[in-house]
Amino acid sequence: MRAPIPTSADARGRIRRLRPLFTSLSIWWGLSAGGTFAHAAEPPSLRIESTEAGVSSGTLVALDGAGLKIDVAGQQRVVPIDTLRVVEREGEVGRGVGRCRIGLVDGSWIEAGEIAWEGSVVTLTRPDGRGEIPVAKVRSVAWRQDDDDTAVPGAAWLVALPETIESDLLVVGSASGHEFVECAIKSIGPDTITVVLDEETIPVKRSKVIGIYWLRGEPTAAKGGTGKSAAAVAVDLVGGAVRARRIEWTPEKLLLDGDVSLPGDAVVRLDWAAGRMMSLVGVAPERLEVEPWFGDLGRIPGLASFFAPRSVVAEGGVPRPGLVIRPRTAAVWRLPPEARRFRTSIAPAGAARAAGISEVIVTVDDREVFRRQIDAAAVDPGAEGIPIEVDVAGGRRLGVTVGFVSASDSGCPVRFTSPVVEQ
Repeated sequence: MRAPIPTSADARGRIRRLRPLFTSLSIWWGLSAGGTFAHAAEPPSLRIESTEAGVSSGTLVALDGAGLKIDVAGQQRVVPIDTLRVVEREGEVGRGVGRCRIGLVDGSWIEAGEIAWEGSVVTLTRPDGRGEIPVAKVRSVAWRQDDDDTAVPGAAWLVALPETIESDLLVVGSASGHEFVECAIKSIGPDTITVVLDEETIPVKRSKVIGIYWLRGEPTAAKGGTGKSAAAVAVDLVGGAVRARRIEWTPEKLLLDGDVSLPGDAVVRLDWAAGRMMSLVGVAPERLEVEPWFGDLGRIPGLASFFAPRSVVAEGGVPRPGLVIRPRTAAVWRLPPEARRFRTSIAPAGAARAAGISEVIVTVDDREVFRRQIDAAAVDPGAEGIPIEVDVAGGRRLGVTVGFVSASDSGCPVRFTSPVVEQ
């Protein structure tokens, strides 16, 4: 049996592998094999902003890689895709869609009433219909609990994840008292979740499980930066926020990047203008120097990757994705050619568990443009933190350094929420 994941009892969820948790008990959650809640989709009315025609309106016919086809007073016209800035639905749209929140590896998230997984595809059941996501794109699933009063379902255990994760994790218990079980997740059914523990396949009661966290690598990054975001269009959903490079949309169906499908009614807003922002989440730095307090030990490959910047889906109750950077880390990203501003907000990572003081320095072409100390004891653990907005026009490289303030203080990791470069 593998040794327990290193984690302190007060700051991290306890790891346990107790056999009584693993038993088959039929609990019906209302998710049947064929239930899709399908209904005839009415073509939505749209408000359209484009560089070609300014603001206009029409009824959706279809959106694809060539353009947006709309109906205007019985006549169809096409708005070229490269002129679109914003498309949003007019009138009433749905609100929260369920008790389940799916976190994707790129920091996006989608809500559902329930989910099922067998093979390579996770199936979502929503009031507006059925959706599908490749399981390789899913990092976490959190079911909202009765005692969970946070804005993000699962925030209490997401912030308590062990520092080092070597396998999938099943989260059991409640929002106020949870534990992590190290295993391999194999499938999710209406009654049980199937896992492999010590080479034995075991069904787990769904009533015991409040979350799942898959062992996943970081999102594929364009090394050095190309000036293009890995996900160009911001897609606001009824219960969700994702990014995609390719979008196909009809009143019946939304297809993102060819493999994520949702009901057509799920769309609230498509923002190509947001695609002119390069998020640093998922973009590999051009240069990275990591030197923890124990010096050369940080050069060991496993330890170096542990201390390198890591992306977070939701941390400390903050619903937006970001980066966590530890002290004595210097990262440099290549700026896109038409970069104008760098925006983010900084706060101690770990919410109420954070301790120590760190210093954050931002540079453009080695010229310092921002410096600020972050004291974990003086910052509201639930806040997004101190805003940063600096001019990077004309610059070629953006540098971010997190360092110690004094030799007697080991500092605190710093969360950079939604770090983006505007173009």
